[in-house]
Amino acid sequence: MMCVVSNVGDYWRDSLPQKPYYPAIQPFINIPNNPVPEISRKEFDALKKDVKELKKLLIAAKKYDEAVGEPNCELEKKIAIIKKLAGLVGISVDQVFGGPAK
Repeated sequence: MMCVVSNVGDYWRDSLPQKPYYPAIQPFINIPNNPVPEISRKEFDALKKDVKELKKLLIAAKKYDEAVGEPNCELEKKIAIIKKLAGLVGISVDQVFGGPAK
């Protein structure tokens, strides 16, 4: 069984190509240490809203995973992508994953 945090991360990552800001952030996601891309204010606000919703889902998923004995089962690569994108819009996901993105 895959932990819920991992499933939520996969769903969110897989939905990115359907988002209007995806073409601008796609290189940022796939290339480590790539410069922050330029996106419009509208795209930025949409991404920030999505990340806020993702954080809420991840907090709930983490509580569930801990309750059923599957804490901290997500892959570092998934965590790194989420941390980088959250940091891009000024949102900390440390409450879910611990320390800042590397």
